[in-house]
Amino acid sequence: MVSVDEARAIVREQARPLLETESVPLAAALGRVLFEPVVADRDDPPFDRALMDGYALRAEDTAGAPRALDVVGRIAAGDADLPSIGPEEAAWINTGAPMPPGADAVIPVERTRGEVEVLAVLAPGANVLPRASLMAAGSTAAEPGRLTPERIAVCASAGADPVVCRRRPSVAVLATGTELRASPGKHEIRNSNGPLLRALFDTYEPTDLGAVGDDRAALRAALERGLASDLLVTTGGVSMGDLDLVPSTLEDLGVEILFHRILLQPGKPVLFGRHARGHVVALPGNPVSALVCADLFALPFLAARAGHDFEAALRTVPGQLTGAVKASPKRQRVFPCVRGDTGDVMPLPWRSSADLYTVTRGNAYMIVEIARDLAVGEEVQCLVPERF
Repeated sequence: MVSVDEARAIVREQARPLLETESVPLAAALGRVLFEPVVADRDDPPFDRALMDGYALRAEDTAGAPRALDVVGRIAAGDADLPSIGPEEAAWINTGAPMPPGADAVIPVERTRGEVEVLAVLAPGANVLPRASLMAAGSTAAEPGRLTPERIAVCASAGADPVVCRRRPSVAVLATGTELRASPGKHEIRNSNGPLLRALFDTYEPTDLGAVGDDRAALRAALERGLASDLLVTTGGVSMGDLDLVPSTLEDLGVEILFHRILLQPGKPVLFGRHARGHVVALPGNPVSALVCADLFALPFLAARAGHDFEAALRTVPGQLTGAVKASPKRQRVFPCVRGDTGDVMPLPWRSSADLYTVTRGNAYMIVEIARDLAVGEEVQCLVPERF
């Protein structure tokens, strides 16, 4: 078995960004990865622009203020018919409007009185944003990288809609286990892992393959469908029992197993493999184990394939324990906790890897190294998923 760090290193090495691109409307581009630079199609601003509500005038006409000027027009944002400003003349102007010919400054309305007496002396260029001072036509407005709301606004300003982004990896989700039922009998259970994984991978619009029983032929058919995606994520059937059919069936389908079973609690049976068309993460069936392993391996893998930072999907941050924690003598423990804004870390009670209810109170995972118990007040490393 490999350690958690070794397993993550294997996944990271396989998670090279996809080279294929697709055209994405800006309205759907938030969080996507811009593949090529966006070049401004015109100057920004495309004209000398007023930065204040006030009066456009010649700065030299404010010398010796207070001084009265003749108002020769009004200019609103978007106006194209502009008055010319001569000596001792001014035009009312609002914020964002184009500067009229002859004017080289704007005096704020609060520094005037009447119609119109200027009360301050201005220098040329006062309260004016010059043409192309933010971005010149032909310049790079946005470099390749993650599209935040601010960078989407820049792309819109530069006339780039749609934009060329890296293709997002496709992901398929499959739950396994004969005991999974929509309407469970006395000794059956509902499929909670399927909805969990669909929600975790929602950004990638996952294909839901539903649930399949512990039947090799049915499982093989479902896995074959899932292997058409860039990443197939299964849950259940991955341990060492007679009905844990996922590993051997994957191998029969040509999947190369890169690791299976790691030094982790919860999540020891997790499997990661590759094949000609993509990769597979086979998660344990217990929901907490599935969640922990999805955060450790599947989500960082998908993020990196999409062009994001592998490590950013699960940040490592320090904290200080508010309660003692027992270590495992053989495996690293990575289990849910509550990390406060000041860095205090409250361990959550451990009631087995089936306990979804306690997990809902957590916002991070704490790391407990093999055979090293932790006392109150000790520093501990936490893993914080990007969704928190």
